[in-house]
Amino acid sequence: MHHTNRLRELHKSALPVAIRETLNSAAFDVKKNTMPLSAKKSFIERQPTFFKANSKVDKSTGFNVNTMKATVGFFSNNLKGSDNYSVKDLEQQENSGRIGGKSFIPLPTARKGGTINGLVKPNNRLKKIRERGIINAKNSKGKNIKEKFIKAAVVAGKGGYVISGKNKILFRVDSYYSDFKSKKTKLKVKPLYTFKRKRSIRVKSTNFMKSASLQSANKMNKYYLAEAEKQIKRLGAK
Repeated sequence: MHHTNRLRELHKSALPVAIRETLNSAAFDVKKNTMPLSAKKSFIERQPTFFKANSKVDKSTGFNVNTMKATVGFFSNNLKGSDNYSVKDLEQQENSGRIGGKSFIPLPTARKGGTINGLVKPNNRLKKIRERGIINAKNSKGKNIKEKFIKAAVVAGKGGYVISGKNKILFRVDSYYSDFKSKKTKLKVKPLYTFKRKRSIRVKSTNFMKSASLQSANKMNKYYLAEAEKQIKRLGAK
């Protein structure tokens, strides 16, 4: 209270500036410190810089303390690929809900290191796959699922992509050759994605942003004292 009274005595802008910069300090603390730590506890960390790189602070401005606010939010400008919904899905992951657009879910074999924690390899991203084209084996002619899959793989060719008719897996065709003696076609394929048309998944709430915001809010008294003393010093008061 002492600092507040001193600021009011010094200049009409002293108190609003101290409050404004306090809000900004708390917002930047969320972005740089508490939010990345909270996210690390809530998510598999495939890209360590994701949350810092795709978040920004809208700073508080002006001198009207009744309308001042500083906010932290996420944007998708730094994401690669038109199918990257990482930022868009954060709202559901914060509060719980259903995330749509999950027809294709990458398997560990599509990711770096062959683990669920790895990023999808650039050559396995859906944009690249869709540019090449995907053949659904169920639309091929054949006596059974296996025969349909083989025929679809041959049409797709080396480096092509086929969705299996039975297990609903998207495969990449790495190689194939015909054995003339047995009159059979042998394939070498790699499973990359599970597939279910128009699939959506339900996610539980993480409250990672709420937790981060509360942690930073607890520091606001400290920020206010620092900003108040800065104004007092700036205005030449002893």
